[in-house]
Amino acid sequence: MSSDCRSFASFALRGRWMPVACDHSGAHNGESRYLREAGQLRLVLVCDACGAECAELQRVGYRPEARCVDGHLAELTARELGLSEPTISRVRLATLLCDVGRDQIPREILNKQGPLNDQEWAQMRRQPELGAALLTDVSFDDIREWIRCHHERPDGRGYPRGLVGDQIPLEARIVAVIDAYTAMTSERPYRTARDHEDACSELRRCAGSQFDGAVVQAFLSVTARRDQRRALATA
Repeated sequence: MSSDCRSFASFALRGRWMPVACDHSGAHNGESRYLREAGQLRLVLVCDACGAECAELQRVGYRPEARCVDGHLAELTARELGLSEPTISRVRLATLLCDVGRDQIPREILNKQGPLNDQEWAQMRRQPELGAALLTDVSFDDIREWIRCHHERPDGRGYPRGLVGDQIPLEARIVAVIDAYTAMTSERPYRTARDHEDACSELRRCAGSQFDGAVVQAFLSVTARRDQRRALATA
């Protein structure tokens, strides 16, 4: 990092806020920026103290499918489970990045109308590791592991490593529920989108086997409160 890379924070002096230079000598985190026109994901190093971008780590070719991953739901679910605020922020970012490996899978497989054959399923199961491999900088070490694990299942029938229960990081279990909900409520070439209630019913049905039961319950609680607030706001 160059020594002249500086931005400004503020401090209180006699009741007034004065700008002070931040030398970015403290902790940093990796974040992402999506360049829609270029179809690229910028992975950048950001100063925790002032929020300034201090370095571009890499660019990844990335054109997400037409679905909106709700990072806010990941944030609410993680908070409901008692995670720390820094970890909540990282879980939100992991949720937004979790399907980055899809661009490495042939489109004819992703858009296939009928059932996949064994070879095509083998390709699909590479997605978590392909996505993790794209996040090469050390600042993404935690997120890389969560993305690698977000298709694992508590019952051990997931992929790529067949992890069981608490062997799967809690953060990855949160990403799994948000990603599955988003997938179910999004249009696919081979099916129509499910509504919110239908998707929640499927999460309940698969709690304890495909999805972590505590994470599903936290997700259902925060979405129920969200829906109550919306109903009161429109009443």
